[in-house]
Amino acid sequence: MFWVRITQNDSYSNEITCLKNNKSLPRDSKPLCLNPFLDSNGILRVTGRLGKSTHLSTFEKHPIILPSKTKLTELLIWDSHKRVFHSGASHTLVQVREKYWILKSRQTIKSVLSKCTICKRFNSSPGTQVIAPLPDIRVEQSAPFTIIGVDFAGPLFVKDTNAKQYILLITCAVTRSVHLELVGDMTTDTFLLAFRRFISRRGLCSVVISDNARTFKRAELEIKRIWNILNHPDVKKFYSFNGIKWQYIVERAAWWGGFYERMVRTVKTALRKTLGKSCLTVEQLLTILIEIEGMINSRPITYVGSDTEEPTALTPAHFLLGKRITSLSSVRLRLDSNLSSRKCLIKSFNYRERLMRSFWTRWKNEYLMNLRSAHSSLVKNSSPFKVNDVIVIKDDHLPRNFWKLGRIIELLPGRDGKVRACKVKTESTIIKRPVQLLYNLEIQD
Repeated sequence: MFWVRITQNDSYSNEITCLKNNKSLPRDSKPLCLNPFLDSNGILRVTGRLGKSTHLSTFEKHPIILPSKTKLTELLIWDSHKRVFHSGASHTLVQVREKYWILKSRQTIKSVLSKCTICKRFNSSPGTQVIAPLPDIRVEQSAPFTIIGVDFAGPLFVKDTNAKQYILLITCAVTRSVHLELVGDMTTDTFLLAFRRFISRRGLCSVVISDNARTFKRAELEIKRIWNILNHPDVKKFYSFNGIKWQYIVERAAWWGGFYERMVRTVKTALRKTLGKSCLTVEQLLTILIEIEGMINSRPITYVGSDTEEPTALTPAHFLLGKRITSLSSVRLRLDSNLSSRKCLIKSFNYRERLMRSFWTRWKNEYLMNLRSAHSSLVKNSSPFKVNDVIVIKDDHLPRNFWKLGRIIELLPGRDGKVRACKVKTESTIIKRPVQLLYNLEIQD
């Protein structure tokens, strides 16, 4: 009781003097609403309405009054919080009220518990960030498959050899076209051969975007080898020689490559619905895969209207063939016309030029403009991370109490200057993680 008496004398000396002299408390007295009194030990207590109870203790009938912002109050709250095994503010408040009445108790307890690192480790929220603007390479006109994303899917099993087959998916970031290659393994040589086939059929690309090593480690054991393929010296030499720029997304941030991850899901869904439990030969699987490629490239990327006067919906195939894959050609030439004549060739060339310009105009006005609102509700930015902040790193494969601790050593802003990833130092290594996987343990001012 010694420290209680010292604390009350420091904060409520005027009230104690008035009560000792049998005077009324001043109107601006903070504990006035509690109708306080002094017990035989000179301790300020709450009068309350339970004084006649016979089964309650003295502390329960007349709890000790304490101010909100003192060291003793904070220590008592910490002790009660530990006694209730780090439960919430309400449970801690009940424990405190067994003996003490703290002014502005709930607000004070919440303020103290916000500093509990154990609770923050289990209750803190991950970082958030407003949706990022699309990169310039995705919103500027370019030939199909100039800007591409690369990913693998599989494995698939075939009937004749019972061997594994994989799908190499390549998608255009601008026209949303898809190119699929069926490969027998994921060795460097096989990947390069498939990539050469792609370039020979679709043309040389300038930018390739893909997952990196850490992202692939989250997938099944077979997919781990993808990084070794993409990081192989022969692959680097190939795309460096051809002037290709390779970009990797941040580790464990699969949504950064959402434009090709979504296509992987579309291919997998089509395969599940088409094959079911069937087991095909390599030739049958390759045929199905190419048909799925054609179906995806014929999907509408603009609004499909109900009015017969509205133009046909724009599809990725329009940029590849000038029409949907399953549609007849709109060019009607007479059978007796000389197709190789200069006049006919110029007319055909001009027609195709006008056709492509109209496709790109529609792409800008109907598809690109629609992307301005094609996002979820606005996400509020979380409390900003700072260098040297101590954080917990989310791991989907471990319980939360086993997540690793780390310290932020560098902030990695995006194209808009907002922090979207951090370089984190852990006990054994330095890694990069998006803010959505980081849980801050620091006390925010």
